[in-house]
Amino acid sequence: MASAGLSLRTSGQDRAAVLSWRIYLLCLFLSFFVMIEPAPTDLVFFIGFACLLLTPLQGGRFLSAFAVVGVALYLIFSVNSLFFVDIAFILSLRAVAIEFYMILLFLVTAYFVAHKGDEAFFWILMALTLGALVSAFIGYLALADAVPRSDVFFRGEGVRNRLKSTFKDPNVFGPFLVPSILFTAWLMVSSRKFRVFGAVSFGMLLVVLIATLSRGAMVHVAVSLFIFFIALLIHNRSAKPTFMVFLVGSSMVCIVVAFFVEEIVQALEGSLLASRLSLQSYDNSRFSHVASSVQHMLEHPMGIGPFQARFKYGYLPHNTIVAFGLHYGIPAAIGLAHIYLAAMGRCFMKMIDQKPCGTKYAFVFAVLAGLLILMQVVGTIHWRHMYVVCGLAFGVYVTDAPTDIPDRLRARWQAVRPRRPGWLLRRLSPQGDSHF
Repeated sequence: MASAGLSLRTSGQDRAAVLSWRIYLLCLFLSFFVMIEPAPTDLVFFIGFACLLLTPLQGGRFLSAFAVVGVALYLIFSVNSLFFVDIAFILSLRAVAIEFYMILLFLVTAYFVAHKGDEAFFWILMALTLGALVSAFIGYLALADAVPRSDVFFRGEGVRNRLKSTFKDPNVFGPFLVPSILFTAWLMVSSRKFRVFGAVSFGMLLVVLIATLSRGAMVHVAVSLFIFFIALLIHNRSAKPTFMVFLVGSSMVCIVVAFFVEEIVQALEGSLLASRLSLQSYDNSRFSHVASSVQHMLEHPMGIGPFQARFKYGYLPHNTIVAFGLHYGIPAAIGLAHIYLAAMGRCFMKMIDQKPCGTKYAFVFAVLAGLLILMQVVGTIHWRHMYVVCGLAFGVYVTDAPTDIPDRLRARWQAVRPRRPGWLLRRLSPQGDSHF
């Protein structure tokens, strides 16, 4: 009877483990819709987290000591900042709760990729990409004015200028697309099964990112693509298809520009895109606000409390680290920097090891490097995908292609699949893929 009870408990725990993993992937897919608070992705995450707590967690430390120190500083001084709140305490308390949620998202991602490895890497990025494609499709419908009240998908009341789709701001929507753009570009040059999917998705997402007219997101994707492009060229297997895609793409752009240069110049002259690519009237005040915020941060090293800058100074600094340090304190900002640098440092060391799995770490490094530049001009703190990508850095990978799953994982992965998977699962599954 005891053995039967133990068997039932083990079976239930295994099901809870599988369920928590699948709910987590659903959470990542739903991360494209954050127009309302709390967003559906947040509610789903905590359901999955509750299921994960019902399972026996696999042993072994999956974070470096440097990252652990960062997490501790981040959380302790986020709570400590509440003692300095003067206005809207409930709003500030909610902000600190969100910081705990962001860290949980980071830790759960790091846990899954540390124990599921290459399998988790593929499915996490595929879930993010499918969500990004849904958001991009809604964006295309809004651009074509094919949905009722399409103005709500643009920034500004009744003004159809910068596309934000299912997000609250173009400067959040644009960076959210970048990991999916890199992933689909990688599929396009490395996977036979997903080559068409990668090419079509890459084009769709890139056009929508441009439609956000977010200068920071454009620089972000350009830097990330450049770094990852170099990594793919260095890697023997993907070097030739990557070079051919670059050659064909560059040739097509040159041909289009040569034939339609006058039309392009006329279309850009006086357009919103041209104005967005130039200096804006508020750029000088933006950088002066960052400078004054640094001074306020040094005067209040323990922070002024979440959301207090807007009430006290009438502005928010357009720099993520400065904004975090001003509100939560310099030690909390150091904690955020610890987490970020630990992720980038681990990826960089894995890249220079010249092992096959280095390409996956190069992917994460490229996204984080571009995002680091963006953080200097955007003051958004709660980028969900940033914490997910930081978590990807702590994975244990052994293969170099995005759809490769080693044999030691494949049997377990197949065991939890339905016996007769549906058409969609067969199409999305990495099983049966081959590489260039």
